[in-house]
Amino acid sequence: MGLDVEEEIARKLRELHSYLEARIRQIGEEAERLKLLRQIVDDALMTRSFQTADAVRAAPARPAPRGEEIPLKTSSGLLLANLYVTEGEARIIPAEGMIFKTTTPPFQAFLVRRMLEPLREGDQEAVRTGEISPDKAFSYEIVTDGDDLREIVVRNYGDQRRLREITRSSHWTLEKMYEKVRTQPTSAERTRPSAKTLSSDSTS
Repeated sequence: MGLDVEEEIARKLRELHSYLEARIRQIGEEAERLKLLRQIVDDALMTRSFQTADAVRAAPARPAPRGEEIPLKTSSGLLLANLYVTEGEARIIPAEGMIFKTTTPPFQAFLVRRMLEPLREGDQEAVRTGEISPDKAFSYEIVTDGDDLREIVVRNYGDQRRLREITRSSHWTLEKMYEKVRTQPTSAERTRPSAKTLSSDSTS
């Protein structure tokens, strides 16, 4: 009788083990699907945060920059952009003659994905939990003309600490983008034969 009980317990434990393994696999697969869906939603939200110049032209004219003007310069003093700060809104506009491509690193990987998006997601979570009202939630808008950056608009940036963080991150990003573009060879330089090749041709 005791042996039968032990065998029954062992059978139940094997069944439980099999069930747990199956559930772990199911949960793992579901987690992967949820991660994929979350990435799709994040990408869609990021896309909605980008506004093309055509859309801007079709919309009512934007007001001229106002508020406190903060120049964002390179270490050598070259003006990259101007930051205009009012209560609740900050606008970053590239300096005249400066062309920044939104495809140039680290604009997307750092400024958008590691700075702006986490701030937006954090405030959206605060809205869901009732900590802040929707009209106080952080949001941003990136205005482009093709790939050319025209303006970054940040709304409800919060306190001065968070504004400083956004300013530093934007400044660092623009300077790195400028350095990357400045050091890239022009199309003429890429197609120009090297000095060694010229020397070989001239002596042949």
